Amino acid sequence: MGKKIRPRASQWNPSRVLTGAMLAGALFSCTAFAARNGAFTESVIIFNTVCAKCHEAECSGRLSFEEAFDASTRHILRHYGPASGKQWMQKELFEILNHMKEKCAYYPLQGPVPVKRDWGSEILDKYSTLLERNYFIPLGRLAPGEYRLELELARDARLRVQLISEQFDMAVEECVDSTHRRITLPFRIETAGNYYFRMYPRQPVRLTRLVITATEKTEQMSK
Repeated sequence: MGKKIRPRASQWNPSRVLTGAMLAGALFSCTAFAARNGAFTESVIIFNTVCAKCHEAECSGRLSFEEAFDASTRHILRHYGPASGKQWMQKELFEILNHMKEKCAYYPLQGPVPVKRDWGSEILDKYSTLLERNYFIPLGRLAPGEYRLELELARDARLRVQLISEQFDMAVEECVDSTHRRITLPFRIETAGNYYFRMYPRQPVRLTRLVITATEKTEQMSK
């Protein structure tokens, strides 16, 4: 089984960096489009790159809208100023939080999964905040086995890279430096399920390509 997410005081923690003025710039590079159950991709990406680090694995059951919405809104506005005056976004972030607490899982984020699991910038840009270039990308279902993660960037950068199941099991968590704008990481999936890729760059950088390749042995086992 993969390890559960646990913050480490000794590691670089981007959730602490994403506050104040930096959060105010987390705007999107494309028009938000609807995900399942009415929440927008924009709100899901914001929640999963800004808010989720504080709420992952908090499975306390569904919140009461009447009792919790006002308090939740104040919390949202304190940590994500751009939601001010956007009641639709406040309600969506509240519903996403509700889903995480009730289901102990990420809010379902639907997206195109290329046949060869080779994502280009035209897809990746839809799952990024514009200024910080934080990414949260649905990878679809991965079977148990050995894989290789390949990233291509617009320029060399230091990143925190995570690959997480919908129930918060961590398959990859690495702080890495690119070489010639590329990063390659081998990883293993222990439990089949839907997985997400999350990326925090220390300095904003565009992700131009993401490829997941199964080893020959894994491909043979899945047939």
